[in-house]
Amino acid sequence: MFVTANSNKLIYEIKNYVVLGARFAVFNTVDFRSAKTVTGTVTDGEGLPLPGVNIVVQGTTNGTQTDFDGNYSINAQVNQVLVFTYVGFEEQQKTVGSASTINVQMTAGEALDEVVVVGYGTRDKTDVVGSVAQVSGDILENRPVANIVDGLQGQVAGLQIFSSSGEPGATPSIRLRGNGSLGAGSTPLILLDGFQVDAAIFTRLNPTDIQDVTVLKDASETAIYGSRAANGVVLITTKKGRKNAEPVINVGVQYGFSNLANTDFFERLMNTEQLTNFWVDAGIYSQGQIDGILAENNADTRWYKYYYKEDVPMQQVNISAQGGSEKTSYFISGAYYGQEGLAYRSDFERFNLRSNVTTNITDWLKTGINIGMAYVTDETNPYGSNSTNRGLAPLAQPFYSPINPETGGRYEGVIPGWNRYDPVYLANKNPYDRNRFQVNPSAFLELSPLDGLTMRSAIGFDGFDERETDRRLPSNVGSLNNGRTDEAFRRDVLMTVSNTVEYDFNIAERHELTVLGGHEFSDFNRERFAAISTGQTDDRLILLEQGPTNRDVEHYKEEWSLESFFGRLTYGFDGKYFVNATIREDGSSRFGRDNRKATFWAVGARWNVINENFLTDVNWLDNLVLRANIGTSGNSDIGFYNSYALVGTNQYQGQTGWQLNTPGNPGLQWESQEAASVGLELGLFNKLRATVEYYERTTSNMLIDVPYPYTTGFDEVTENTGSLKNYGFDVALEFDVVKNEDLSITPYVTLNYNQNKVTELFQGRDYWIIPNTGVSWAVGQPVSYFYPVFAGVNPDNGDAEWYLPNEDPDQIVNNRQDPDAVTNQFNTAALQQNTGIDRYAPFNGGFGLRANYKGIFLQSHFAFSSGKYMINNGRYFFENPNVFAGFNQNDRVQDFWREPGDQTLFPRANVQFTQFDSNLIEDASFIRMKTLTLGYNFPQELMRQIGFVDNVKVYMTGRNLLTWTKYLGPDPEVDTNVALGTNPNTKQLIFGVDFQF
Repeated sequence: MFVTANSNKLIYEIKNYVVLGARFAVFNTVDFRSAKTVTGTVTDGEGLPLPGVNIVVQGTTNGTQTDFDGNYSINAQVNQVLVFTYVGFEEQQKTVGSASTINVQMTAGEALDEVVVVGYGTRDKTDVVGSVAQVSGDILENRPVANIVDGLQGQVAGLQIFSSSGEPGATPSIRLRGNGSLGAGSTPLILLDGFQVDAAIFTRLNPTDIQDVTVLKDASETAIYGSRAANGVVLITTKKGRKNAEPVINVGVQYGFSNLANTDFFERLMNTEQLTNFWVDAGIYSQGQIDGILAENNADTRWYKYYYKEDVPMQQVNISAQGGSEKTSYFISGAYYGQEGLAYRSDFERFNLRSNVTTNITDWLKTGINIGMAYVTDETNPYGSNSTNRGLAPLAQPFYSPINPETGGRYEGVIPGWNRYDPVYLANKNPYDRNRFQVNPSAFLELSPLDGLTMRSAIGFDGFDERETDRRLPSNVGSLNNGRTDEAFRRDVLMTVSNTVEYDFNIAERHELTVLGGHEFSDFNRERFAAISTGQTDDRLILLEQGPTNRDVEHYKEEWSLESFFGRLTYGFDGKYFVNATIREDGSSRFGRDNRKATFWAVGARWNVINENFLTDVNWLDNLVLRANIGTSGNSDIGFYNSYALVGTNQYQGQTGWQLNTPGNPGLQWESQEAASVGLELGLFNKLRATVEYYERTTSNMLIDVPYPYTTGFDEVTENTGSLKNYGFDVALEFDVVKNEDLSITPYVTLNYNQNKVTELFQGRDYWIIPNTGVSWAVGQPVSYFYPVFAGVNPDNGDAEWYLPNEDPDQIVNNRQDPDAVTNQFNTAALQQNTGIDRYAPFNGGFGLRANYKGIFLQSHFAFSSGKYMINNGRYFFENPNVFAGFNQNDRVQDFWREPGDQTLFPRANVQFTQFDSNLIEDASFIRMKTLTLGYNFPQELMRQIGFVDNVKVYMTGRNLLTWTKYLGPDPEVDTNVALGTNPNTKQLIFGVDFQF
């Protein structure tokens, strides 16, 4: 039957027989049942190693993964098939033969494009219509900080993150594309595995449990979440198991140290010689008085080294197991994290457990349960703000000593001369403990009765129990035999139930449609009760019942609920054109009966230009995508009962009375936003990848606490009023300088420019100064600082002078060159005006470098903020030697006026140096090295020789190692209008090792 007129075909068939005969001969010489170790390297289309590729012996649970260099080792029998799978690449199958080395080059697959998490599901990255940024969990791992969101700073264009405190358990501020509201909240919606959680969850998650974090930035992707997504969405996805894979066990250990990130502020405080010479020079003390002081006190103390610890330890241990059978996959992990704060009465300790299990009960029924638990104990130093027990402790005179000469140790009580408690004594005599048990369980049931049809029901909880114990021991010399105990308990539970139906189908292989419909219900409950007593007389007897006086209790409950119906239609044509339409109706209990419901919508489009036929031969162009969308959302992030007139109770002549607590506003309704954006994705020369997006969003009917005269009985009422506009652009760039099998170097940068403008206010006002903040809202202007504007020191007479405001104080003064437009008489009310300084920084972002060379890896990341300003309230204390006579000062005060013609920072010595004016509004722009990691992955050959371990990685990571700023305070990264006794950011240096078995 092989006889044919085609000689080429005949030769081909003969070759086949020869090959088959050779194979038969080989197979007869090999024992099929014998096991052997197969090794090899898996690479991509360019020959670069692929880490994390799954390799499974077909039909078994025997599996492994490639290491950082793409190497693998697996036991298999001859004639068994090895299956290689990796996200974004086509599956490869290799049959085990006589060779012990099988190298595989993976091919990028059209049907296996990278997927990203979007609202209520996942999508191929090339199909996503809106602006979506994804950060791998690898970026968040091995960070020497309790808060995983710290690792996101500067990683996503438009996502602004500031770590405002050095407390190890502090939660950073988070904003996406500006401040979306003047009155309601501006924090994005945070979802953990699809369910809403509080932003504080970032301090309670184990970083090594995170698969990735996805940020949804524009209307087409956020509208599916309705009112909750007015400020964007951050989706946290935890790791899952792998089916048909043997267990992979990972163990990681870290140990390191913490110190102050920046000590410039503290080092500028004067030493003993500088301070005493200044006092004599300024006429505050005579030389004779100084000689008398120094005769008894001649130390030279740097007090910040006494109030803040050095080389404080931190440690972290993680262990996880990941794998699965043919139908069930699992990920199980446990972790411990411990870090002391630098200030006394400051520490953080966390224990984590997680179990994520998914199983296919049948071909059409799937279920899964995720359970995350955390037990956290933490303590926050309470002596910030304007407290000389820490925040203002550097005011202490340097010639006093904190060391007791009789014992050589700390004072047990008050420090002589400084007359403040020793910080360790204060911490020990006022013990505080807060512990929290956090639990985040979720479960789903998924049915697929027809091809393309998926019905899913899911329920999730975000809950915790928290207990606080705050005591003053009876042995405290400041209140001897009069102890105090304050106990409080709080429980928060947020339950969310969602039901969705999705149908995915195509027509003629070119038209792809997905229809999603769903219902969701959220219910939140909070209860807190507390009790206090005083009068305890013994440190061993300090319970509530042992305090006979000032016994009191408090108890409150509050709740809210949200019910929603939503739908989404996605259409794609020929892999080139995509349209996404979304609608959602939300009903919130926070508004009155007639205004509870609101409907939000969005429409977006995507054009994959790169797939057009006219670009087929353009080899230097790797990617070209255009996107545009428009949509609406709402905001209800206010108090739970602002729309209701509430009554409360009081005590009058021993009887319970009633009183009106809040006025309510039955007309209160949703704050609304309308947002639009256009975006461009570009790839060039297989090296450069860029994304540029422009956006606008307008917030109207803002939820603002509007001031009212006290004669009404209330000072403010929440109303819908005013409007605010944000606009700007996001840029993300990365460039492969070198990328080959041995060496890769990729620098990157992300940037957001955002500007805001108040377009309308309440009660017909042109401007409104928020009391006691220095911040104002002025129509036609960004949110700005309103303060008296400092004009400098008159060189002729040494007077401090201030500019007179315009007739309209909301207009920036334009007569600063007019010598007659100043005054030397300071008056806050008469001189406050628009300084023209923005409250919110317009430029934020990050840049860094990723590099690898034969197992050695280097990662550096910097975050920056430009145009960031805040009021440095500390300078009012540290640059006011007349107001705070006898205390230490910043060495800048030495630059004061002495004689006509002097150009100085400060006026003459006999007047107040510093007022609450624009001179305190400082440029707090900064560049900070957020992380620097250097590590090494041990060679796979060495791992095979060892035998029991598959991969070992050692590394060293530094956090906040370098800071560049002009800001004169302790920390420029604080996100506030007024910096009050900041607990400065810390820097860490840690050493770690990871094992994979």
